[in-house]
Amino acid sequence: MQLFANTPPAPQRFAMVQSKSFAPAFSAAGVAICCVLAGCASPGPPLPPTLNLPEIPPASSVSAARIGPAVVVRWMTPERTTDRLLIKGPVVAEVCREVISAADATALAGGTPPVRRGEAAAIPCSPVVAKAVAQPGKAGETNDTLPPQLASGPSQLLAYRVQLKNTAGRTAGTSVTVYAAAGDAPPPIENFRAHPSKAGAVLEWLSADGGNDDTIELQRTAMDPTQQKRQPESLSTSLSGPKEPTEVRLRTDNVSGRDPGGTIDRSAQIGRTYRYIASRVRIVSIGGGERLEVRSAPSAPVTVPIADVFPPEIPQALVAVPGFMGEGSAARPVIDLSWEPNDEPRVAGYRVYRSVVGNGVSDRWQRIGGEQPLSVAAYRDADILPGQRYAYRITAIGVNGLESRPSDAVGETATTP
Repeated sequence: MQLFANTPPAPQRFAMVQSKSFAPAFSAAGVAICCVLAGCASPGPPLPPTLNLPEIPPASSVSAARIGPAVVVRWMTPERTTDRLLIKGPVVAEVCREVISAADATALAGGTPPVRRGEAAAIPCSPVVAKAVAQPGKAGETNDTLPPQLASGPSQLLAYRVQLKNTAGRTAGTSVTVYAAAGDAPPPIENFRAHPSKAGAVLEWLSADGGNDDTIELQRTAMDPTQQKRQPESLSTSLSGPKEPTEVRLRTDNVSGRDPGGTIDRSAQIGRTYRYIASRVRIVSIGGGERLEVRSAPSAPVTVPIADVFPPEIPQALVAVPGFMGEGSAARPVIDLSWEPNDEPRVAGYRVYRSVVGNGVSDRWQRIGGEQPLSVAAYRDADILPGQRYAYRITAIGVNGLESRPSDAVGETATTP
């Protein structure tokens, strides 16, 4: 009996055996689960420290434009480094220029460019001809003022690339190659002036001597009055129509081979103020390759307010036709008037004037048809006497309240029952 006094009952003994038998297995599984949850997998190779190299400017954002004695190079500065981190600190943009020989320009036109086009060039960016501080995520621009031997003379091909450097002076490489033309540029536009007219803004300048194929480009900027900026969008649109673009580029075709010396911007809207800058544009092709623009230096700007001070055009094709209104004894004479409606957008209506003709001479003109302008190009005059001859003429009224000159007069005799 003493032997069994310290021995646990059967269920308890089984529990003890079970606990001892599964303890190692449970401990191993628990460690494995903990490792998975805690991420204690074996580490990979260590990553090298970032060099903070700005990404190469996107190919589509790099361009070069010849304007007067300089080439303007533009690009978009990326926001991130080659390690996809946000750029920290200032970025310095360097622009390098290469003069392409005539042989290389011809080879380039045939599809074998001397510098790999469409990808970053492996060769260093040299020589650097311009620098600028670039802001991450912003458009960048700098000018390469050409030396006299490249700013004049025959056309030559220039190749440009852009590289971005961090504060340590390191770069990820150069951009794609873009091209501009060296050589003579068109002469700048002189004596540029403008004045408003009913047809639009009249622009004039001093014609260039001799025949040339240069075209004139006008950069127009709409300058909205201060009071229009304060109006809500819906109200501004209802009063002045759809909002026009702030900047517009217009070109005059030089089909005759001569500088026209002026043009009219018929798209200028009455009631607006515009600023114009004019440039000459010449197209050159070097080595039979792509056509490049060479622009003159821009003119001094001129400002033109297109004030609403012009009356409508004179109504045309006025016709008077006699007739009757009513039947039988109630019939009375009338004279029906009609004319061509003005196709101007700012015509509010029309006014009718009548004169009694006696002995071949018209009496003084009196306005008929009510105080408000007629909204249609027609009017029936029923306030007339049978057998009496009348003369009529029409005017157009603008939304500004100004009245056109009268149309040609027409005469007609009222019918007699």
